[in-house]
Amino acid sequence: MKLKNIIILIIGGTLIATSPAFADDISEIKAELAKMRLDYEKRIQRLEQRLSKAEKSNNEVRTEVENVKATPVPVSHRINSFNPAISMVLNGQYGHYSETANNYRLSGFSLQNEAGLTPQGFSLGESELTFSASIDQLFSGQATFSLADETGGTSINTEEAFIETLGLGHGMTIRAGRFFSPIGYLNQRHTHAWNFTDAPLIYRGLFGDQLTTDGVKLSYVLPTDQLIEIGSTIGSGGHYPGNGNHRGIGDWLLFAKTGGDIGLSHSWQAGISYWQASPKDRAFGNGGNPVSFDGETHISNLSLIYKWAPNGNPTQQNFTLQSEFLYQHDNGKLLNSDNLTTAQYNASQFGGYVEGIYQFAPRWRTGIRYDHLASTLNTSNNTLLTDADFDLTRSHPQRYSWMLEWLPSEFSRIRAQLNYDQSSSVDDTQFFLQYTVNIGTHGAHSY
Repeated sequence: MKLKNIIILIIGGTLIATSPAFADDISEIKAELAKMRLDYEKRIQRLEQRLSKAEKSNNEVRTEVENVKATPVPVSHRINSFNPAISMVLNGQYGHYSETANNYRLSGFSLQNEAGLTPQGFSLGESELTFSASIDQLFSGQATFSLADETGGTSINTEEAFIETLGLGHGMTIRAGRFFSPIGYLNQRHTHAWNFTDAPLIYRGLFGDQLTTDGVKLSYVLPTDQLIEIGSTIGSGGHYPGNGNHRGIGDWLLFAKTGGDIGLSHSWQAGISYWQASPKDRAFGNGGNPVSFDGETHISNLSLIYKWAPNGNPTQQNFTLQSEFLYQHDNGKLLNSDNLTTAQYNASQFGGYVEGIYQFAPRWRTGIRYDHLASTLNTSNNTLLTDADFDLTRSHPQRYSWMLEWLPSEFSRIRAQLNYDQSSSVDDTQFFLQYTVNIGTHGAHSY
């Protein structure tokens, strides 16, 4: 081979011997690489230009947002931005009693507030209008107003109106305003969320159906695998049975509850609470001579709830067993303001209920309830008990209830209920036909 036909190329420090034809190939490869390098450089330049443009646009948007934040909002715009969740619960009913509703007395107890039997025939029942919203990053608020039939018209009352902290941290929550007391299990729930049309007899006798607090509630959920919640409320003491004018704290409550799951299908919750107040001029009786009570009132509560749902899915089938026991002790004086008669008064009133609710089909539920009461009223002047309109004809008032519900959807319910009531001076058979519908946004109920 002649030397002129050999070209020595030095590529990367390596000697490669090749022919002139192969040298042409090398030149083509070099040219292709140079072209590719140029194309990549152009593409990189285009990407850098797009990135620069995007960053500039983002800065402009950020500047615009800051300008909007800094611009004062007209008052009219701030008013229009108020957009709370609004819900209406219509809760009408038909009632029929074998005895006269106006003659009803609860043996051993004095009926106050809204306690007693609802009017016979068709009535509005107790409907509710609720407004709720997140106020800001710290608080939410809720107000619930009830509309109920009264003689000669319809009454509108403020059931609840409170603010509550959001994201306080460490399991703490504070509520301030008017709210249903966390004594027991059922008391915190609005009437449309009850499993029966009427309140348990012990709630009717002690609270006038429900116990309300004007004050502050503090609750703390412990950081444990099992639910453990403890808390307290302090209130004005202005609601029955704590009636009275107090310059400071008029009533207070301590409560605790715990619960958890048992496998996939079972769950439970137990609670205990203690409430105390110093009533002043608490009225007794619905007529006759005016009698009032001054002294100390103590109420203790125990509650237990068990729920079953196959594999934790309650939509097709489920069962709930619910029970509470309450004990009230009064110690003080009775006063008849007409004749200025006074007497020592020491009374114990107690009782409870147990109810079982079975959803046997997706849209059907049925349940039974049993109420039982007892009382011991000791006074140095029995005439005052008569003046106070206490009915003492039964030593152990009781009641049996059965209900059947049809739920076309989660927004509506039709309920039929039958009571055999032995809590007054005569036995009474009571029948209710009730409809309950939810209109608007309505939050889920607690356990």
